[in-house]
Amino acid sequence: MSKKSYIIGGVVIVFAMVMAARSFKSTLTTYVTVKEAKMTDQPVQVAGIAVQGTKKYDFDRNVLIFTLREDSGDEMVVEYAGSKPANFDDVNKIVVIGKYAPQKQVFQARQLLVKCPTKYEGRVKGK
Repeated sequence: MSKKSYIIGGVVIVFAMVMAARSFKSTLTTYVTVKEAKMTDQPVQVAGIAVQGTKKYDFDRNVLIFTLREDSGDEMVVEYAGSKPANFDDVNKIVVIGKYAPQKQVFQARQLLVKCPTKYEGRVKGK
């Protein structure tokens, strides 16, 4: 094999690694606070609790609506378009993944992660 083949192969491998890293980075969503979520247009994750008495499901639009409160006490209204998780009413600790819509003043979640209360007890406090 010639030296030129090794150079071309090396360039192809480096290019593939760069593309894989960019692709992986674009799928990551970082944990942020409610305040930070309201200030970014990037998809983010926010951990908190579902405030008691705020959970409602709009069957006509197939949307779950509730208020999320984090440790600091900051709150935001969350809308999740999709089926309500089966155990949603049994647990309070939730991670929402999505973007804040400032025009509607609502966090539009594309995914909900319902956390087991005992496993994550120290992560989120309050009711």
